[in-house]
Amino acid sequence: MTKQLGIRLRPILCVMTLTCVLVLGSATFIGAAGSGGDWRAVVRSAACVKGPVVLLGEIADPAPGVDARTWRTLAGIKLWQASDKSGRPIMADRDKLYKVLKYYLGDKVNNLVLPSQLTVQTGGAVLTGEELRARVVAFLTPRARDLGGDIEFKELRLPLQYFFDNAYDTLNIELGDDIRPGRNQIRMKAVSPDGKVLSSKAGSVFLNVWKAVPVAARPLNRFERLSKDKISFRRANLAYTPELWDGTGGPWRMTRTLGRGQPFTKSHLEPVPLIEKGERVTLVYRNKRVQLSIKAEALGEAGRGQQVSVRNLQSKKTVLATVIDTDTVMVR
Repeated sequence: MTKQLGIRLRPILCVMTLTCVLVLGSATFIGAAGSGGDWRAVVRSAACVKGPVVLLGEIADPAPGVDARTWRTLAGIKLWQASDKSGRPIMADRDKLYKVLKYYLGDKVNNLVLPSQLTVQTGGAVLTGEELRARVVAFLTPRARDLGGDIEFKELRLPLQYFFDNAYDTLNIELGDDIRPGRNQIRMKAVSPDGKVLSSKAGSVFLNVWKAVPVAARPLNRFERLSKDKISFRRANLAYTPELWDGTGGPWRMTRTLGRGQPFTKSHLEPVPLIEKGERVTLVYRNKRVQLSIKAEALGEAGRGQQVSVRNLQSKKTVLATVIDTDTVMVR
């Protein structure tokens, strides 16, 4: 009888022993991962997982001070079932994420720093908001340098993250127009290895460009000719003063008044005409047989190749002549 009882108890003891091993193994795992509460981890705002089960190490990173051995154990903690819809991100806000993680981790959920929301995709790849910002700034920086001066990027309006269907897809960034001070529109595209555009998202960035610009050294009046002694320089942000004159070209004259220390815009200046009203010019009469040159007075303004009325200083007659250069007009 005793022998038979021993035979009956043997399988029961084996099951109990196996159960204890599993329980103790699990306890050892959780204990190594979270004992003492002295570890911390930061949950990402976006992550891609392999499946079929989401692991802690796929959605979080160790905080400074967590040793590699501890993190290897923590990273292997199994969480919820991964989505079977590959390439389709699923989002959870902080409150929902906390409840889910508490179910799997218990009080150890308080060792996690949670984002405002977590977006998870099965398969593919993802660029976080920080990574996307770095890519955009790296793309814009060499192009902005061509503007000269000191540059500053601000108000980057970009997606919270960018998911790719496949890990081998790449990100292309394009400008909507030539880069300029102020608001710039950009386009981000997910591109397959064969060059096919798989998705596209829009964004924008505000560009400050600090540069020394020409300003009036003293008050200037309309029609006053511009010369070096009338120009000074001061530092200005081109983003808020568009259409500034860059100090090149000319000769120029003022189209309207400008106060001392105020920057020149393109609307303040116009080219000095070759012939100005009241100037003495050489009036040339030319035909097949004869050429005659006499002095005349310009009654208007004109550039090269344009026509202007002039008064013959001898006969006092007014004729219409074509401007040849700075002091010559011709009647054919």
